[in-house]
Amino acid sequence: MRAAVWRVTVPGVLLALLVGWYAWPEPEKPTVPVEQAQHRIEAELADVAGAFHPGLQWAEARYESDPDLTGFCGTSGCKKTGRAGMTAKRAAQVRITSKRNQEPLDIVQALWTGKGYSVDRYKGAVEVKGSGFSLWFAVGVEGCAEVRATMADVTDTSDDKMQGGFAQGPLNYAAECATVDDPYWSHSPGEPARPEGVGPSGLGSLPPPSQPALPD
Repeated sequence: MRAAVWRVTVPGVLLALLVGWYAWPEPEKPTVPVEQAQHRIEAELADVAGAFHPGLQWAEARYESDPDLTGFCGTSGCKKTGRAGMTAKRAAQVRITSKRNQEPLDIVQALWTGKGYSVDRYKGAVEVKGSGFSLWFAVGVEGCAEVRATMADVTDTSDDKMQGGFAQGPLNYAAECATVDDPYWSHSPGEPARPEGVGPSGLGSLPPPSQPALPD
């Protein structure tokens, strides 16, 4: 009788342990502190800016907060999970001619590949999709270059109305994109850099002062 009980009990215990193993919730992944996330993103933006020679004169970055929610927001209501996505967007002031629009993509792809990232290349953009982190760089048809960096699972600091958080910087971050003429990036190979008498910013410049004639 005992042997029969043993044969019945052991498989039952094993089955219960197996079910419990799969049903047991995994420990929650800790959130990334805001300062740590911002430091990582700032470093990525700085690396992109530093990869260009001549530079693209980047405008001020825009940071955005995207709180994670749970539940059904349209019916029973939703709640914040305490996590948020941090995204930084930055646009270049220098206009990139269509004859050179693949060069910036080559530069950024080489930069990110050198860091060990897996880079996807598209017609007008390059992208990195990592675990909890993503990067995106593109050159638009108007010659506007833009870079974005996003980090997930950042500690949510927004209020109950999902306002505030770590949002900062100009809302229209791309207002100055492609507004500066550059001797290299804004002109096709062999094309004159700019008309005579026009400065690097596109504004008129005064001719150099004439030198007095030397006496005979």
